[in-house]
Amino acid sequence: MHPNSIRLIIAVPLLLSILSLFAIADATPQASGITAEWTAPPPANSGMEPEQTPESNENDQQQTVQKRTVDYRATTELLLERYPYALMSYFSEMDAILTSDDPEKQIFAIFRLSYLGSRQFLFVADPEAIPEQWQPHFTSTAEEKRKSGQTRHQIIGQVTIPDSNIKVRVFKLTEDPSSNAQTKSKIVLALAGEKSDEAVQCLVTQSKPAHPGSSPCSLAVKQLQDISDLADSLKDMYPDHSVEITGYSFSGAIAQAAMSISETIEQAYIFNSYGIHPSWLAGMPDSRLARIHHSYVEGSFLHGQDYNPLSRYSRWKLPPNKVVVAGMKIPSSGLEPNIRHIYQLNHHDSWLDTFYNFVTSIWILHSKESVLRAFEASLKLDLPW
Repeated sequence: MHPNSIRLIIAVPLLLSILSLFAIADATPQASGITAEWTAPPPANSGMEPEQTPESNENDQQQTVQKRTVDYRATTELLLERYPYALMSYFSEMDAILTSDDPEKQIFAIFRLSYLGSRQFLFVADPEAIPEQWQPHFTSTAEEKRKSGQTRHQIIGQVTIPDSNIKVRVFKLTEDPSSNAQTKSKIVLALAGEKSDEAVQCLVTQSKPAHPGSSPCSLAVKQLQDISDLADSLKDMYPDHSVEITGYSFSGAIAQAAMSISETIEQAYIFNSYGIHPSWLAGMPDSRLARIHHSYVEGSFLHGQDYNPLSRYSRWKLPPNKVVVAGMKIPSSGLEPNIRHIYQLNHHDSWLDTFYNFVTSIWILHSKESVLRAFEASLKLDLPW
């Protein structure tokens, strides 16, 4: 082998190690507070005290109001309340339910579906349980061809929002009158928008369009209205149920925006979520903002460490906006090896991705598997992996 080739083989891994160490050394914990800038004036009935009203600036057509929220630690009560939503947001991101040939994946999903069932949350896969106008957009099952040549049925149970990559799984909790448990009947829209299109990317990067048009952001407005219409039609079908929404990562961004336009959706539960451009939430009263419940895993790449220009994630660019509501911090110390195992069950990374994740852990701590494991470890649930 040529001497230069030997040097190259030795130098490349060494260089990657040095760059990764730079990424760790430069990473700094996020401050416990979040400052959110609102680029539109508050509504007249916002309840803002006179001394809180921002001074007008002749050079700006819009006023900016700064709100500061302080993140808080997880408690057992809050973890128990939010864990079912974390499970629903996890299952929403799967293309199908219980289809893997891998026994570990099967067991992982079965135990967690069983937990949801024990909390009376039922996954809706029957088209008759969906409003009639949405049945053409609903896929209950599908056939999959296996390598052996045989076919099998996959359980899908997804509503596809027209002209988008957004999919919704519907879960239903119906109160049992004979039970002493303090439960309330509810419908939960679990969003899957991780594979977002250009239109939905507008929520994170661009302001809400002032007038309808043909731009991608105008299409995002239509998609959000479709989610609101789905919530309305489900409320009509199940009038005794409240309607809630949940989402992870980018789906959490969609859930926040949906809360801003739908009066039917009463609560939003979001996990390791992206923030959205403040204009999409402009004019939203504090009472509704308080119904957006954000939970995040400490140390994840959006909520614990800053990007480093030498990191492979620098090409993603740091999303410019933070989630404007206070977040519940879920400890992750000591969980990285366990989370990494769960992550690898569901992802097939390149060797470079695997190496980077091993060195920094910031991406695997952002994963939907990490959200589940952080909840389960804090609640000391005896579930596989």
